[in-house]
Amino acid sequence: MVIFSMILLNANLMIHRNTIMQIDGELEQEVIALGQEIIEEAHTKEFDQVTVGKNLPPANIPGDFTGYGSLGRDGEGSRRYYNDFDDYNGHFEVAQTQHGDFEINVEVVYLDENTMEPVAAKSTFKKITVTITSEFLRDNAGNLQSYQLEFIRNYYAD
Repeated sequence: MVIFSMILLNANLMIHRNTIMQIDGELEQEVIALGQEIIEEAHTKEFDQVTVGKNLPPANIPGDFTGYGSLGRDGEGSRRYYNDFDDYNGHFEVAQTQHGDFEINVEVVYLDENTMEPVAAKSTFKKITVTITSEFLRDNAGNLQSYQLEFIRNYYAD
């Protein structure tokens, strides 16, 4: 009877562990889908406000691009009206899905053309970082876990 009880207890623990792993996997798939949606949407927009609706490139590249301190919305009220890549800088939303609520934060920065590190100067490279958290995504210690998806865009590669 004791042996049967131990086998049953171990089986229940294994089932519980597998269920948690399955749920975590589904939540992580949702995180990737949400982040990828924003990255793909941003990639369809113009590289910079100065290039919106223009047939010719700006005269001074990258000098005519939006200043580092001005990255973000430039008059657009909401995400559906964003018209260039860096409009997503500072974007925040709570996505409600069948798996719960996910907080989405977006940052866009210029990158140094040689080191690919963030710089406070205009460049032909911009990086978008989408950070997603959910109250249901925690590490083994119970701390809130955040996921980051990144994409680097080059003005000349478009």
